[in-house]
Amino acid sequence: MKLFLTKILVFSITFFIIEKLFYIFIYISPSLEIDKRLEHVINGDMNKDLIVLGSSRGARNIIASQIEDSLNIESYNLSYPGSNIVFHEFLLRSLVTYNTPPKIVLLALDDSSELLPSESLTFRFDRLYPLAKYDYIHQEMIERGERNLLSNFFILSNINIRNLDIRKKRFSKLDTIMSKGSMPISFQRENRDFIFQKSTHTYDVDAELSEKLNAFMSFQQLCISNGIQLFLLYSPNFREHNKAFENRISELSFPSVSSIMYDTSNAVYKNSDYFYDEGHLKKNGAIIFTNEIISHLKDVVRTNHIINEQ
Repeated sequence: MKLFLTKILVFSITFFIIEKLFYIFIYISPSLEIDKRLEHVINGDMNKDLIVLGSSRGARNIIASQIEDSLNIESYNLSYPGSNIVFHEFLLRSLVTYNTPPKIVLLALDDSSELLPSESLTFRFDRLYPLAKYDYIHQEMIERGERNLLSNFFILSNINIRNLDIRKKRFSKLDTIMSKGSMPISFQRENRDFIFQKSTHTYDVDAELSEKLNAFMSFQQLCISNGIQLFLLYSPNFREHNKAFENRISELSFPSVSSIMYDTSNAVYKNSDYFYDEGHLKKNGAIIFTNEIISHLKDVVRTNHIINEQ
């Protein structure tokens, strides 16, 4: 019995020591990432006047550096392709927790799945895994069920396969991030025929997910509570604008929230030369759409004296 207990003790001590060695993978993970935007947010290094949030429509279609140069306000794009409104709400909450709240937030909407089920838009846990060494990120994953309470005691419970990949990450041709966070595309998607769709859109309110709906309402409340002027953006698609979706968002929008609609009469948005695919602009189209946004924001910036004096 004594020998058995001794073996158990030796095994436990050995496991404890070896298990803790895995912390090196968690510790070095942030330094291997090339997209450091979320880390900058939680380290308090994202103090900007204007922030763009959204999925790939925000990342591809809105050029933050163009806004900054035109309006002379510090601007940054925190949009993540493949992310949903729940992730956007997390980003905004993180932003105002660790940084001076921006004066303006632009939220790029996904008309096909902003509040509806979607396999392509998710909560981007892959952006949290490399930052597991930060307690804030760790607790967020626990609260969302991505980690259990054992992760407070065992390093292995915090390890994701991404942490074990110690290669330095590189940008792909599609996901290169510009200096102000935007990710415009200069080429067109291969083997994709463009036919402008003129069909009438519908919108099924009953199909909305409560998690997404709650996140959208919380997103608006965060803006109001932190004195942020929120603009909801309707980006061009290579099809007729979804008026039914716009009406639904209007029903859910707080009185102080504004919206910016692309110029539906502009022939550019019916020309496939300005699109990467049916749902995303190429850089030449993004420049045009961003200029439309700038035109809407000029009076807001001037009225509220949001000017970078440097």
